Amino acid sequence: MSINLETLRKSPTYSVTAAVSDIVKDLRELATLDRASEAKQTEFGNLVTKCVVGAITSIVIAFILMIVVGEMGDGFQLFGNILTILLLCVGVGCTIVAIYAGIRESKYSRFNFPNHRYALTEKILEMLERDMDKEAKVSVHLVLSPANQDSKRIKTVKHPLKSGFKIDFFQDDWLKMEGQFLDKTRFVLTTSELNQTAYGWKTSRSGKSKYKTKSKAKRLDISLNLTYPQRRYGAIKVLNNEAVNAVKIPKLTNVKRMRVTDKGINLVVKMSPSMPWNQEALYQTITMMFLSVYQVLNLARMLSKAK
Repeated sequence: MSINLETLRKSPTYSVTAAVSDIVKDLRELATLDRASEAKQTEFGNLVTKCVVGAITSIVIAFILMIVVGEMGDGFQLFGNILTILLLCVGVGCTIVAIYAGIRESKYSRFNFPNHRYALTEKILEMLERDMDKEAKVSVHLVLSPANQDSKRIKTVKHPLKSGFKIDFFQDDWLKMEGQFLDKTRFVLTTSELNQTAYGWKTSRSGKSKYKTKSKAKRLDISLNLTYPQRRYGAIKVLNNEAVNAVKIPKLTNVKRMRVTDKGINLVVKMSPSMPWNQEALYQTITMMFLSVYQVLNLARMLSKAK
């Protein structure tokens, strides 16, 4: 078990070099931790809502009673004062519980990870291990923090259309996976997500100012880099110009770059924000990238043998 809760709380990143089976165990433990944290976060979030409503209701009723009690006769004033004090106590009690629940909710939110990231990593590893030595080790660096975290901001610019507004751009390189297949080909798979948040004060026609913020996804790049034995795939130079034609990827994805050399292939695919960046879409794209690149390599191997 490579997961350290204290380390994960400070920096929600999973980084390890180990056998696939050990990494899969860790990822399933992360999934269990995430589900438990989500449930607790919801539980304490609901408690915060109920306590805030209870506190506001109690205090408002108490103040109304304070006004009404002053107009009552002596016989009702004592009862009214006691009831007012009880309602104020309930309001204070609800406030204290709401603060406590809010702190607990914040604590569990640190372990509420994007589900698709660890689920996708596990699925890719299970796919790749079929063509790997059982004892082979894989390096995985998986970032589980939010994409729009302040530390991931790469630049801030003025909004081109809205006066007084700015736009923050965030780059989230959340997955890097390295390993080696049975044919001695080494692979490096990375994902890089680009998002933006526009924000600023907007003044309505009535003169009221309101702070506005809006986030949206911009682009997701997936890069696959293979470094292979030259003796096995030496004929790949012949396929240099045709290699890109072998790439078959899902609709709404585009080949951003493909570079073929004697020693390796680098394929970068861009996913537009108009398609969902969920586990299924990402897995399908990555699988097709591996299949496309290996189709080129298999043809190169056949040509090498024919020489």
